[in-house]
Amino acid sequence: MEYFVTSPLLDLIVLTVLMFILARHEADWEPGCSRSAMFLTLLNPKVAIIFWPQCVLCRVLVGGDLIPPILALLIFVLPLAPLLYRFCYVPWRKAFTIAGSMGAYMTLVTIALRNLN
Repeated sequence: MEYFVTSPLLDLIVLTVLMFILARHEADWEPGCSRSAMFLTLLNPKVAIIFWPQCVLCRVLVGGDLIPPILALLIFVLPLAPLLYRFCYVPWRKAFTIAGSMGAYMTLVTIALRNLN
């Protein structure tokens, strides 16, 4: 599919790495918190369950022509900080920093997806 320049799995890995870099001591970022072989100890299963649909939805909305890309990015970025605060126990200040960094990353993905069309 041309909607996926990079995999949504890569988005989740980038999010986990950002959580490790910016909120290492406060967040529940640990990749090995589950012994599931499915995640190959690269990805926190809690992050995968919560943010996988959000990453896929952002890519599908950006790749399609239903809504403007900026609105798809807002749909992705706005709930990111409250979800990080609620489910991954990241403090608000760091949650907004991680959300802003993910927003910048997804903006680059959006530009790449729009250049394909």
